[in-house]
Amino acid sequence: MTDKPSLWSFLHPDLTLRLLIVVAFLLLIAIGYSFGIYDGLLHDDFTAAFNSFLAFLLYAIPAFGLLRLKRWARLFELLLSIIFVVIGFVIMFGYNMTMGIMTLVPHGLIAIYLLSNDCRGAFGLVKKEG
Repeated sequence: MTDKPSLWSFLHPDLTLRLLIVVAFLLLIAIGYSFGIYDGLLHDDFTAAFNSFLAFLLYAIPAFGLLRLKRWARLFELLLSIIFVVIGFVIMFGYNMTMGIMTLVPHGLIAIYLLSNDCRGAFGLVKKEG
């Protein structure tokens, strides 16, 4: 019997399920912005296409970095999540409560997880006891 590579063998062995959920969320948002790029180009709205492209990069780059457990990706996504939490509060109290909550909750949960010992341990930032 030969050893075939597992379907999931490209994933880092220390990758946690919660971090994988964060990556899936970020990639889902990035895919949504890719449709924005297409729509902007389809309607000759290059400003909208460019803005969607920048938003796509802001979600896709840290997603792939987190998938490979790169420390810079954790810090970058943590910074972005904190910024989006602040923006979520501004939207919630200044414009639209529902949209503010929809911005605040997922990015707040991502920031909380990225600061947890479980996540820090996956990135090798916590000393192992023993």
